[in-house]
Amino acid sequence: MSKLKRSSSNWKNTYTQNKSNLKTVKWTPYVIFNSIYKVFANLFLLILVGGFLLATLLGGFGIGYFAGLVKDEPVPSKNELKNSLYSMNQSSTVYFAGGESLGSLNADTLRTVIKYDQVTPHVVDALISTEDENFYQHNGIVPKAFIRASAQEFLGSASSSGGSTLTQQLVKNQLLSNETSFERKAKEMLLSFRVEKTLSKQQILEVYLNVVSFGRNTNGQNIAGIEAAAQGVFGKKAKDLNIAQSAYLAGMPQNPYTYTPFLITGEVKKDAELKYGFERQKYVLKRMKEEKKITNKEYQEALKFNLKKSFVERISKPDVEYPFLTKEVENRAVDILKYELAKKDKVSAQQLDETPILNDKYTALANDKVRNEGYKIQTTINKPIYDKMNEIKDNPYYYSYDRPAEVDGKTVNLQQEVGVMLKENESGKIIAFVGGRDYEKSQNNHVTQTRRSPGSTMKPLVAYAPAIEYGVTTPETMLLDKRFDVNGYKPENYARTEFGQITTRMALINSFNLSTLRLYSGIQDRKPWEFLDKMHINIPDNQKPNLSLPLGATDTTLEDNVDGFSTFANKGNYQEPYMIETIKDNSGKTVYKHEAAPERVFSDATAYIMTDMLRGVLDTGSAYQLKGTFQFNQDWAGKTGTAENGTDSLFVAYNPKVTLGIWMGYDKLIPFDEENHYQLKLWRDINNSITAIDPEQMGVNEQFTKPDSVETQKICQITNSPNGSCNQGESAADSLVWKNTDLSNKSIDDPRVLNRLGNNIDSSTKSKISPKSPIADQFNELRGQNKKKEDDAQ
Repeated sequence: MSKLKRSSSNWKNTYTQNKSNLKTVKWTPYVIFNSIYKVFANLFLLILVGGFLLATLLGGFGIGYFAGLVKDEPVPSKNELKNSLYSMNQSSTVYFAGGESLGSLNADTLRTVIKYDQVTPHVVDALISTEDENFYQHNGIVPKAFIRASAQEFLGSASSSGGSTLTQQLVKNQLLSNETSFERKAKEMLLSFRVEKTLSKQQILEVYLNVVSFGRNTNGQNIAGIEAAAQGVFGKKAKDLNIAQSAYLAGMPQNPYTYTPFLITGEVKKDAELKYGFERQKYVLKRMKEEKKITNKEYQEALKFNLKKSFVERISKPDVEYPFLTKEVENRAVDILKYELAKKDKVSAQQLDETPILNDKYTALANDKVRNEGYKIQTTINKPIYDKMNEIKDNPYYYSYDRPAEVDGKTVNLQQEVGVMLKENESGKIIAFVGGRDYEKSQNNHVTQTRRSPGSTMKPLVAYAPAIEYGVTTPETMLLDKRFDVNGYKPENYARTEFGQITTRMALINSFNLSTLRLYSGIQDRKPWEFLDKMHINIPDNQKPNLSLPLGATDTTLEDNVDGFSTFANKGNYQEPYMIETIKDNSGKTVYKHEAAPERVFSDATAYIMTDMLRGVLDTGSAYQLKGTFQFNQDWAGKTGTAENGTDSLFVAYNPKVTLGIWMGYDKLIPFDEENHYQLKLWRDINNSITAIDPEQMGVNEQFTKPDSVETQKICQITNSPNGSCNQGESAADSLVWKNTDLSNKSIDDPRVLNRLGNNIDSSTKSKISPKSPIADQFNELRGQNKKKEDDAQ
């Protein structure tokens, strides 16, 4: 206690003495300046020492953090690093069903690798000015960028800054993933140091300019590398680009599919979309001027240059052996992977389909992965069958002549096109297809992309099969083939005549319009088009209620058509068509495997009854020309189809094993001499030829068998009543029926009878029924009846 008092007393004495001394000091300017100087000098020294200690601490933290991030990163040798950087062929490989290699999907991504001295200096100047002005001074990274990023990470900043050098961008593109994390950034920096020690600055630029994407060319093909970009956008070599063009291309790698001037179709984007690339070019030019790479005069001239007018219209395509197949597999692979990638990010398929921005994002991501991550894609395509089909279609004998059409304001001659598809019924595999005659002339896949009128091939799918399913009719039940007028709509049969009382079988196999539409009018209230929905045949809602729908008054693809008839062959089950069996990554891990999921559409009874009727199409029906032309024992059933104005001609047929469909027409709606049945001749020869290659695949010696759900009963043909309760004079016949068939007792004026015969669209239907008149079930009977009518009228 005494010590504390003594210390306090000493402090008071010192304070009193200092206070007294201050009072005696003469505060001259010199004294004031000297005092302030000593205070600030000591303060500065304190800040300097503190700053040094803080910098040391942060530096140690940064070095430790960096070391922790890259401690497990193996350091590649110079040769390994160089090989990885120069390895630009990382595209996916596609295989046929038999294991044969189709080749790389990168075949249609144009890239021409060139040397540094084959690029105009304007491109290099534009790139460095915009992306990395210190490129020639740094050793791969700009330290302040990492310090800034580390501080943002340490402080938990919500946003982080970029600052990647060209070397870092090259490393990211070639050696690392697109993951956004500081661990990846640290590895990027480490590898960038290594790259700078391995390659010269010119080599780094050379690799970079050969690697990066430049969007699409004027054909809509993806392009990579400055040479493909120069030729694909401006039609000139990279060494011949002017300043304006160089700046435009140099700005693209930042966001190639936004800045590219072309759509996937090859068409030039609208001005509102082109402006993004043009604004980017102006920014690049500004940076070139600021970095003194161009003069003010050159800058002004480049701004005035009309980029849009300098876009090349078309460029020649590389010779690809399987262009239609390559493109189709690529499209399907991207479509599959975009959903897989979205699923990983917990984005549902519905969200992806309904949100264009998300769809574009994942499509671009999937597209990049398909091309650059070395997937192994196993297809269902049978190479020998595919090759034979495409060999046969090259014979000009099967086609009508070229016809003039207006395309883009010019009159050109278009050749008749073709699409053919072969599908395995039970599995859904697409075994082979013909996308078109000449990919150079038309890149449109006429199996999967061409949407045209299916003609009368729609009749079994939306009229007859639903009517059988509902129990409204049977093969031997009568239909009425008489003209009618619905608010001015007066359809006609192909032969421009009416055939009166005929069986359902007769109406279907001969493709009569009047009787079909009368039948359809009686079931329209049940929405038979819902069967199309179940088979994933999508048509606009406003077309579904149309009376003319069974005649093909809508647009579908040939693939849709094949799927519909394949459903009959598959006992009423729809099986999704597919072309890709598996997708494996470059380590061999399966990332996708197709899983069959059949969907019930029709009963097995309806499917068999339809098959039993459609067999007749190839015997005495609309495809009777095929009778006796088959070289193998195959149980075919099918249907022809012709668009109303003769612009499209189809034939789809199936056996227990496969469904084979064909479409023929022009890329414009041009009528042709379809009465020559080009599609039947080509279908016949393709079938015979590919069956010789693989009889088992083509269903040789396989027969459709009647299921237990179908039985044969004698029915009254007009009323569809059981035998023994027929109306006076009404004929009876044995017919296939099943449990849903309405065999209740009915009179001729029963609404169920009249509606089947067309009373909903023709109120005079009852008066046109003649119970005592014969019901034709063979075409020669019709000829005899019509001749008798003509004789009686004379």
